[in-house]
Amino acid sequence: MNLKHLQAFHAVFSTGSVTEAARRLHLSQPAVSRMIADLERELGLALFVRQRQRLVVTGEGRAFFREAERALAAVDQIVDIARDIRTLRGAHLRVVAPMIVAFGLMPAVIKAFTALHPKARVSLEIRNITELADWIVTGPFDAGITMLPFEDARVECEHLVTARCLLALPKSHRLAGKPYVRLSELDGERMILPPHGIPNRDRYAAALAAANASYDGSIDTPSAFSACQLVGAGLGLAIVDPFTARAAASFDLVAVPLRPAIELSFGLFFPANRPRSVMVQSFAKAARSALLPRAR
Repeated sequence: MNLKHLQAFHAVFSTGSVTEAARRLHLSQPAVSRMIADLERELGLALFVRQRQRLVVTGEGRAFFREAERALAAVDQIVDIARDIRTLRGAHLRVVAPMIVAFGLMPAVIKAFTALHPKARVSLEIRNITELADWIVTGPFDAGITMLPFEDARVECEHLVTARCLLALPKSHRLAGKPYVRLSELDGERMILPPHGIPNRDRYAAALAAANASYDGSIDTPSAFSACQLVGAGLGLAIVDPFTARAAASFDLVAVPLRPAIELSFGLFFPANRPRSVMVQSFAKAARSALLPRAR
């Protein structure tokens, strides 16, 4: 049964006139008359009879109208459901990230996503970087953002942004007023680093060693944001990504570029072999729009 035929019948029943029904449906009067005739022929029912040049609904037509109205209401509901799916109204996005991402760049990404879909719900799970693949593959998570490289056959990764690290240091520090700090100038400083076993620990340590900078590494923390708090408390210096440095701007510290530069790459990752929903695609789009202008 043609949906347009039901709509034509509903319009004629509601207005009592083929002319008014045609105007409401933005169709010609003959087109509406043909739709009614086709519907009656298909149903084997006389829905209207003409009396003195007027259409009068038959008893069968009244009975059919009640069923047609329910059917059209169901169609409207399906359209509404499709719109809600398309606009993510009531959707629940579940993302997972390590601390460096969760406290650094993720707030900007979630803000961009919720600006596009204000009715969507977002849950952020913070996990150790070594556990991320397990969480997104075995848990109810849709996507994640992490540092690259991130190699695991169970996930698919896409490069998102590469950013140059900054040196976070107290405002009163001797290097605070410089336009940039050379790694060699950190010789003898207390550096607040990630714990052993975290990839960035080795990366920062190698860069400092290449610059012949001997340092005190007696304080470590897995969170770059926590490292900034410790810097603000005057406990040392920290190499951090620019997103975390921006988030920690209210602390009593400054963040300056490093020479030579230390770069960190971040990427989106998804469960492998799982189709990406409209919601996940929208999250990826929001991440790119939020972070590309902030990379430097």
